[in-house]
Amino acid sequence: MTDPNRKPSSPKTVLLVDDSEYWTETIADGLRKEGYVVSVLHDGLAAVERVRRAPPQILITDYFLANLDGGKLCQLAKRAKVTPPITTIILTGGADRKHSRAPSAYADAVIAKNNTDIVFDDLRRALNDLSYSIPPPGDGRPVIGHERLEPRVIASKLHGLKQYLDALHEGIGDAVLGVDRELRVYFLNSVALDVFGLDEDFAIARPVQQVLNVAANHPLIERIRSSLETGGSPRTPLTLERDGITLRVTVAGLPSPDGQASALIIARDLSDLRAAEQARMALDARLHQADKLASLGHLVAGISHEVNNPLAAILLNLRDLQDTFPELEKVADISRLAPDVQTAVREMPRVIQESLEAAERIRSIVAEMRLFAHPSGPSGEKARMEELLEAPLALAANEVRFKARVIRNLDETPEIVVDRTRLSQAFLNIILNAAQAIEPGAPEQNYIRVETFAEMDGVVVEIENSGPPIPPEVLPRIFEPFFTTKPVGQGVGLGLSIAYDTVRRHGGHIEVSSEAGRPTVFRVRIPRNTGVSLSPPADRSEPPVATPARVLIVDDERVVRNGLRRILERQNEVVLAPSGERALEILGADDFDVVLCDLIMPGMTGIQLYEETRKRTPAQAARFVFLTGGTSSVEAREFLRGVSNPRAYKPVSADEILRLVARSAADFRASASR
Repeated sequence: MTDPNRKPSSPKTVLLVDDSEYWTETIADGLRKEGYVVSVLHDGLAAVERVRRAPPQILITDYFLANLDGGKLCQLAKRAKVTPPITTIILTGGADRKHSRAPSAYADAVIAKNNTDIVFDDLRRALNDLSYSIPPPGDGRPVIGHERLEPRVIASKLHGLKQYLDALHEGIGDAVLGVDRELRVYFLNSVALDVFGLDEDFAIARPVQQVLNVAANHPLIERIRSSLETGGSPRTPLTLERDGITLRVTVAGLPSPDGQASALIIARDLSDLRAAEQARMALDARLHQADKLASLGHLVAGISHEVNNPLAAILLNLRDLQDTFPELEKVADISRLAPDVQTAVREMPRVIQESLEAAERIRSIVAEMRLFAHPSGPSGEKARMEELLEAPLALAANEVRFKARVIRNLDETPEIVVDRTRLSQAFLNIILNAAQAIEPGAPEQNYIRVETFAEMDGVVVEIENSGPPIPPEVLPRIFEPFFTTKPVGQGVGLGLSIAYDTVRRHGGHIEVSSEAGRPTVFRVRIPRNTGVSLSPPADRSEPPVATPARVLIVDDERVVRNGLRRILERQNEVVLAPSGERALEILGADDFDVVLCDLIMPGMTGIQLYEETRKRTPAQAARFVFLTGGTSSVEAREFLRGVSNPRAYKPVSADEILRLVARSAADFRASASR
């Protein structure tokens, strides 16, 4: 049993904190009469400074202070490195019969404010009890004297508002600091502690410029002062760099009727937002690039068709001329010609060969363009990236050897289904681009590194070169079709575009990093599931021995018809049809081993001719071989996907057309004999 009239054996120091002068004077007078040495403060932050500077033995504080709640003050007092620990008592007007539990786990006792005499009696008994033993910390301690008070609306509102503000500050996700009119920090949420790397014991009650480590004239401090004076909130946020992160900082003034103005500093870490924005921009760039490539595909398909038809005629006619000219030389007596004509005749084989080479160059360019023209779909086979890269590295060896060393770090990767031809071409284009970025003459000092490795969801191929970086103004455009920085005649700007499109068609994407002082890296990511269908094994048998066949050539382009005729009529019987309608008439009266049919023609198209023939004579329809200069229409692409007939893209070479006709005729004859 404790003695309520027992006085302390030696004077104890008490710090009394309450913003009400009435309460502080009354309680302080009573405590002094009991023999306590009492100091009085009306400000929570000033109390924190006093605890740091001259810790009292006992702290008695109101709970609802203007700038720092009594619970936080008790918490900071308990953390003070003093022995014995500071005894903490909270006086609260927010208690009644309904709210009977302590609002803070850091108070050794909590006393409900009633009339001053009763409060002082409760306080005296609490001090006497605490002088014998301090209860263990914990929430839920009963509030002394709560049973004397009727429920009060104000108590409910105060408790509810306090809980709401605490939850809001902690759940907002941004760093929040409260600053009083003297620029002292009175509040920090947990996010602020993490973002600014602060310790709460250090930060509370200290000047904000010291806490945030900024100069007294820093724009942020000026904003805070302005908000405290006007109670307003500047609309434009500030940017603050802190320990490698970027913060967007806003200041909100909080005016008060009693003149106790304060301000809130709200700081948002932009690092994650920037990373997300960069990822979004990268995705947008890839989608934009894919959209441009798709749009270009429609344009190129039309251009290819118009270019390929005359180009096919040029190639076929040049090849025919190349084959027949030697026979002409044998029977012609050029000695009777004028000297300049004799010279021209002797130069003719070289002129024909150079013309063929030039036409073949055009053909290869147009073939690259055709990759954009909605191809019918890649043919898939299983491959490992380290094996697939062998062919591109071998093909690029001559270009690379005088410029750089090749470093191979080819780890084993899982088999995935890919279009081997197109993906090999994509890697070759990237490797050649790397080689072309390096000046020749110092191969021992420069390198191209090719590395493969597996990831959880796919495989990665990195192609790195030590050449100069890609200029920042060029980097966003390197995958644009026809964009090139090479001199005229050294490239058409399709290599990287084709690589990009090929990787995209495999469900992957290409990342590029290039900056001064660091190597340029092309990082190709391809998922395990590429969406490419596995093709049946290719026919590896030898081509059949050519035997004469009856061939119907259906093409609206006269020069193409005649070019095909000249090549084929040496070994075959050839009939020409300038339109689908004329071909239908011929097929109704005659039979052919091969129908070499253009797909896109005015009037009756090759598709319509095939469908009509299939209705009349299905066996004859099976003998169609389709030629096309481009499949720009959805109908044409869908048609080719739906039939198994052989097909070839113009401009087709003479050797290719001869093999195709011979193979098709042999297959059709073999099928008919079964």
